[in-house]
Amino acid sequence: MVMMLLSMFADNRSTTHKIMFLCGWIALIIFVGFRDMSVGSDTDNYLQSFHHPEAGYGENGQTDPGFHLYLYLTHYLFFDNGTLFLLISAIIGLGGIGYCIWHNSNQPMMSLIAFVSFSTSSMFFFHTLSAVRQSIAEGIFLMALCNYLGSTCEERKLLTLQADGKTITEKEEEEIMESRNRGLAILLYIIAISFHGSALVMLPIIFIAPILKNVSQWIWYLLLVGSYLISAFSPISASDLVFLFFSIFSRNSDSYINRFSSYSNFEQGEVTDMGFLNPALWPFTLLAIIIVWRCDKVRLQSQWTILFLLSVILNNLFSDNLIWGRLFIYISLLCVVVVPNAIEQSKSWIFRGGFTLFAIYFIVRAIKILFAQWLVPEGNIVAPYQFTDFTI
Repeated sequence: MVMMLLSMFADNRSTTHKIMFLCGWIALIIFVGFRDMSVGSDTDNYLQSFHHPEAGYGENGQTDPGFHLYLYLTHYLFFDNGTLFLLISAIIGLGGIGYCIWHNSNQPMMSLIAFVSFSTSSMFFFHTLSAVRQSIAEGIFLMALCNYLGSTCEERKLLTLQADGKTITEKEEEEIMESRNRGLAILLYIIAISFHGSALVMLPIIFIAPILKNVSQWIWYLLLVGSYLISAFSPISASDLVFLFFSIFSRNSDSYINRFSSYSNFEQGEVTDMGFLNPALWPFTLLAIIIVWRCDKVRLQSQWTILFLLSVILNNLFSDNLIWGRLFIYISLLCVVVVPNAIEQSKSWIFRGGFTLFAIYFIVRAIKILFAQWLVPEGNIVAPYQFTDFTI
């Protein structure tokens, strides 16, 4: 927060701004990488898997192949040093998110504060302190997405030329989209899936995004408001539909799909049964509506914006089950790019002031959660925080 305030006196994307962002990001990596085993709900379990890679991670040792190989490599390369395992995991996971911000956000410090404080079903930053396996997959997925879609700046140039009706030569399009590397994107995506199979769910969503390029503002309003009303009044249960899917396709107990069958009945009160004003859903829904309202046509056609809007809709529809918020976190994280860029594009002080209110809301909520954990600690959680003694 201090660095964000200081960055207000520096031009966006200036050297000073970039240095402040890098300092803040390195601080987060240190905070995550050098945590004690008591910090994070699953940190101790991951360390046990690291010390005994042959046992794997998860129920019956069923571990995604990429992560299993990662356990073996880090175990032998780092001489069974748990601190180095957590540090390298933090560098990969947070490094991927930082890479996405560095190449796509026009307001890096604003992206940083969004990552630290914003949340849907779970806080993005707190999530990295617990879900080691998925956090690595998220970082690698975002790097894959950056190479698949190209940077937001290059995409905007192309969309602007198309909107103006200008003829684009193959050479011009190649120069504009030079930030794309589809081959590398596919490789990174496969690696992400090998660490956490849930990343596979993102594939149809990525393919759907271009189809929604010409969807009007009113359709987006209808989808956002409609999905929220469904979450509030629960006329249908998405989790019941998912449970039906698992009951049909995971009859074999050894099947890969069956590993995720427990997700279909995983419930926690933070998201479920919260009524009309669900604190895990309404802030993002309102934020998405404001972005649709204030975005120009070009930005609304951006696949980055479309994927973020889809994440809000999907989080609403699957709000009766906490685990789905974690499933869609891959694209929910795009808020750290889409929201700052929308604010930078809009010259309205009302819009910028509105973001400030959202930031304050999320920061206060994060502090409230931290104090609640500090005063009433239950299990391995984020607070009280402890640095490692370098022997874990």
